[in-house]
Amino acid sequence: MAAPMGDGGDLVMLMEVSQLKKLALLLRNNEEAQITQAVKSQNERVKYLHSVNHAYNHAVDLLDDGSATRNKYAAAAAGGGGEAKASIAEDVLEYVKYGLNMSMQNVRNCCLRVDCIGKIRAHYDSLVADLAGLHADDVANLRRLAKDTAMFKECMFEHCNKLRSGSARAMSKAFSMMLKQEGIKFPDLVKRHKNKLGFEGEFEHLTDAQKLEVYNSIIEESGRAKMPVTEMVSTAAGVAVLLATAGLMVWDIFTAEHTVEAVLRNSLNALAEVGAFAVQVVVEGAVTEAVADLELGVFVVSMAGFVAGAIAGLLFVAVAGVLVDLIMGTGGNVAPPVTDLKFHTATMPDGMQLAYIISHRG
Repeated sequence: MAAPMGDGGDLVMLMEVSQLKKLALLLRNNEEAQITQAVKSQNERVKYLHSVNHAYNHAVDLLDDGSATRNKYAAAAAGGGGEAKASIAEDVLEYVKYGLNMSMQNVRNCCLRVDCIGKIRAHYDSLVADLAGLHADDVANLRRLAKDTAMFKECMFEHCNKLRSGSARAMSKAFSMMLKQEGIKFPDLVKRHKNKLGFEGEFEHLTDAQKLEVYNSIIEESGRAKMPVTEMVSTAAGVAVLLATAGLMVWDIFTAEHTVEAVLRNSLNALAEVGAFAVQVVVEGAVTEAVADLELGVFVVSMAGFVAGAIAGLLFVAVAGVLVDLIMGTGGNVAPPVTDLKFHTATMPDGMQLAYIISHRG
């Protein structure tokens, strides 16, 4: 079944394994067609198609493994014990489903999606390993793992729900407008919340758990979402997942009052016939303009616009996940090293629209 996302939003949460597999397949088929048209170099086309198939295969494998783990512990509980483990395994599977909804509905760049699913996979593996290592009578540690898993599940639901939902985005529009009017740059916003939380030193030198707290603080202040408390998070894999998804939401909050996607689309349309083109990232600018230089085949864009483009699927490059991780990990203080990379313009399929169709047609 597909669960409505609440708040009068325009997302649906696909919760049946068959529905999620269908969404993964539709994305793969659509992306293959787009890439075949957009990427003129055979070598690069093969590389990008490899990423498309990775995104599909990893999603399906994760669903199959999560279902098998849930079924294994459910069968053990039915046999007369292990109810706590069965409950945790159920929550792990739901967390995976929320994470795949997030990756397939909110991330339109397939290369970035591969990175997101990879992080979820690493976290899933660590959760399953923890669960397998606990005895049924280890009540204290089972409660700890159950609490952590429930928190991860709740956070991922909020991230998926509030990233691209129109009603949720409207909630942070006034906040974005205030930042725009005050001329506040993204690194300044991050620094303000870092200081508010009492963290010392530069943002990039904080632990990932502290960075996550900073991003959650921005999300809360903007009104976009109410995030669960995450101070107790100790698993590196879990923090990596939440930091990536929270970072994407914070970028969207920062740019909510800017017509980033429209500006990017207009500029990239001019480069559609160029083939592979270079990107120059302007760190100092807020989210102002994106400029295409047809003669040089160069696309000049502010750093915030670059990340928004990665979310929308307008800028397409194989290492998108690495670049976004760099930006999120430094709070916008470091420009991504894109000068030697080649990009292609391709508006990738919208997983949110496809999910809506699946939820209504089965």
